[in-house]
Amino acid sequence: MINRKTRRDLLVLTGASLVSPALFARPQENPSTAALDLVVFNARVITVDPRQPHADAFAIKNGRFLAVGSNTDVRNLVRKATPTWDAKGATIVPGFIDTHNHGRGAILLYEVLVGNPFEVEFVTIDSIIQKLRARAAQMPPATWVEGYFFDDTKVKDGRQLTAHDLDQVSKDHPVAVHHRGGHTSFYNSKAFEMANVNRQTLNPAGGTFDRDSTGVLNGRVTDNANSVFNRVGKRGSVNTLDREIAGTAHISKMFARYGVTSVHHEGGSLPAMQKVRANGDLKHRISYEAAGKELDSMIAAGIQSGFGDEWIRFGATSEHTIDGSFSERTMALSVNYPGTTYKGNITTTQSDLDAWVEKVHRAGIQANCHANGDVAIDMYLKGLGARAETLPASRRPAQDHTLHAHQR
Repeated sequence: MINRKTRRDLLVLTGASLVSPALFARPQENPSTAALDLVVFNARVITVDPRQPHADAFAIKNGRFLAVGSNTDVRNLVRKATPTWDAKGATIVPGFIDTHNHGRGAILLYEVLVGNPFEVEFVTIDSIIQKLRARAAQMPPATWVEGYFFDDTKVKDGRQLTAHDLDQVSKDHPVAVHHRGGHTSFYNSKAFEMANVNRQTLNPAGGTFDRDSTGVLNGRVTDNANSVFNRVGKRGSVNTLDREIAGTAHISKMFARYGVTSVHHEGGSLPAMQKVRANGDLKHRISYEAAGKELDSMIAAGIQSGFGDEWIRFGATSEHTIDGSFSERTMALSVNYPGTTYKGNITTTQSDLDAWVEKVHRAGIQANCHANGDVAIDMYLKGLGARAETLPASRRPAQDHTLHAHQR
């Protein structure tokens, strides 16, 4: 009996299993009598296993590969009730591993999204204003109205947001729009007023209050300068545990939908992740990366990288930020950005960085540093250099795909 399934069904069924190396039937099991979850055939399977780089079919039992091989060999395992899927020549690859993700499902569910976090979509500044204006109408004065996932490269108007744009949302509410890169935000005049930031305000270390050619604040704020806004205004959105649980379940479905089966979470709600798992709604594996008080608690309790199980375990630290962002043009460079005297933002000091690296290294925890620009990478390598000879292989230095420097 052929039970035809879509490619998305396949991801849901096999999900996290696809990150495992392809294996032939395990010796302790009898494939001929095993109750199988699924058999896939007529596929172009890329196994990422040098012993068997390619295959035509595979069988899954209890979320694990039971057999990988030719159509003939694997189809011999099919019984009357076995679910099967004819891939019709489709290429099937292992699940993707996202090594750096700030997945906050609660934002996707409950906040104003002014850009598309899933697909390439160009928006207009007017559409951003209208979305935020609708939210402002629901909020009492002096309460923050915020938009998320702004991407200045995906704006039809071909320019950055300004304070003047956001003043059209409201003059009674502080308004902020946060870039999807996480290092820059845009504010209206009310927000600057409440934070007591004006044209005479000096830039703090590691951040800027950007200005136009006449010296007037233009609304864009970078890196460490954003912290002043965290101390003013009322927050209408409170991330309760229930919201975090709903958000974690939602983002887990999104990961599975796009074939991401393992994720290194930069922080997030660990209680929510555990509850989602207990509810049976966790569809991806989690490497939990802690910072701040959570990291200090790990160190105090003697918890090292790797503690946990295959679904949720403690990984490296959450990123320790050294500089700004590539996508937002604030990373720290040894040369000026074209047409400017600006070289980006260094968000910490060498001495503080050295002390932090030493602390996590001695605790047996992998150090994860956000270092985008060449100046920041040099700082991290300097901080690591004195400890390199004592690093075990499990914590050797490396870099991930986002140019963040990690110890792996």
